[in-house]
Amino acid sequence: MIKRDKVKDPPIIDLILSFATYGGLLLVILTTLFWEWSAMASLGAFYLIILGPIVMGIIAYRNYKNRNISKYHEWTHWAGKAYFVFLAVSVFIAFIVE
Repeated sequence: MIKRDKVKDPPIIDLILSFATYGGLLLVILTTLFWEWSAMASLGAFYLIILGPIVMGIIAYRNYKNRNISKYHEWTHWAGKAYFVFLAVSVFIAFIVE
């Protein structure tokens, strides 16, 4: 779709990192709720709590200036900003469930 829309300087790397981060967040939530905690889940949680905000903050900042170029830049910008809300809600739910 990005190629079809002929987007100038598409945020491919930012989208890949966003999908990976949100996918990791989903896996940690599902592990907490339904499965047994493991060392891999601990590594994922470490990334999501320590490195995830840094990565998503950089993504949000980089796409802030370019958010008017295309809908993909704007969505990536909002995904970077929304991560902080999702992380806070996920940590709150994890403490309630545990």
